[in-house]
Amino acid sequence: MSVKRKINLLYLATYVPLILLLIFLLIFYVYRWKKSEIDSGIIAFYNDLYRIYTQKIPGSAFLSLPGSDKMAFEIYKNGKLVSSFHVSPGSFFGLQEKNSAGFANIEEYRVYVRNLKINDDLVSFVVARNIASELRFFKFFFLFLFSGTGVVIMLIWLFGEKITGKLLNPVGQIGMILQEISKEGILNRRIDVKKTGEEISKLEEAVNMSLDKIEELINEIETISLNIAHELRTPLAVAKSSLEVALFNAKEPSDFIKSITNSVEELNRVIELSNALLYISKLERGSYTFEKIDLSDLVARVVEKYMTIHKNLEFQLEFEPTVTFSGNEMLLESAISCLIDNACKNTTDKSVKIALKHSEDKIEVLISNNGIPIPKELRSRIFDKFATTDKQSRGIGLGLYISSKIVSFHHGMIRYEYENGNNVFRLILPMSLT
Repeated sequence: MSVKRKINLLYLATYVPLILLLIFLLIFYVYRWKKSEIDSGIIAFYNDLYRIYTQKIPGSAFLSLPGSDKMAFEIYKNGKLVSSFHVSPGSFFGLQEKNSAGFANIEEYRVYVRNLKINDDLVSFVVARNIASELRFFKFFFLFLFSGTGVVIMLIWLFGEKITGKLLNPVGQIGMILQEISKEGILNRRIDVKKTGEEISKLEEAVNMSLDKIEELINEIETISLNIAHELRTPLAVAKSSLEVALFNAKEPSDFIKSITNSVEELNRVIELSNALLYISKLERGSYTFEKIDLSDLVARVVEKYMTIHKNLEFQLEFEPTVTFSGNEMLLESAISCLIDNACKNTTDKSVKIALKHSEDKIEVLISNNGIPIPKELRSRIFDKFATTDKQSRGIGLGLYISSKIVSFHHGMIRYEYENGNNVFRLILPMSLT
């Protein structure tokens, strides 16, 4: 069942019981009002009848009583009919015989019976009013109400179909456009439908944002695929060439060793690229946990490792003790290692400066080295995938990208600045991740 049909049924389920309840209340109150009016008229006529009877006023006075054209009565004394008006004599004999009292409905009459002791005689007054016109009125009234109810229900259904269709039409259009996009491609295709409400506007905005993200991811995948193909082609071609040299041209063992060494180096680049891509995939899925770590100790351990590797370099350290942070120790160690490794490889005066400081709202790790600045036209792209600043570099161009992703994962950022002849990478983390 369609959403439109379900909404229409909801309309009916909501409004039909309400309409029926209102009709019931209307009938109930109209009936009570009319019945009360008739009974009041009968009582008034009875009072006049009693006055005429007890005061022995001539019988012709009945004709002048209000409403007498619809009224009828019989008077019985000690069970015998003594007077009758507007009805066949004895029509209500059974009522007085049963000694009944009060109101009753007899065919087309509303009847009131009253038994009284007058001068030691039992006198029964049976007053009736012809209610045929009222019965016809109620019959017509009920027919009109229930016929009108059917018409109203039909109008509710038709109105609901039209309004619901109008409101939901943009949703159907969005679905059709998405089907077309899935068949023809997403390039520069976006949702633009008639806004029938705030929800439709928000839906259109959300779908277009999703399409923007999907197109961005598709473009990124295409770019990554080309870069991966390029990055893999070169080392594999070099490895293949080295192995072919060893196979066909090498004559000395040293030639074999050199060719195989070159091949291993290139294959290591392929492995490094594969590992980096797997690392990125895991990082982007966010499958890591946070814990409280001593950032001062972490940075010190990373620096100590690079001091062992680069014994010819001078490391200038400026640490604040016991700077704690809630994060993932392995990821932060990887990001800081990448920045220190870049500084060690690119320093021109054999020195690297590393500082750790914090304030009330942030933590900063500054890693700087004296060297050639990154060209201004490349600075906006140094944290992109496969971005390198040196065309002769043997790197795969993913180190800074991974570092920026790690820091972003910790709600922080990495900035590059060139100050006083130094390349400075400033790693900024919030004191709290909340």
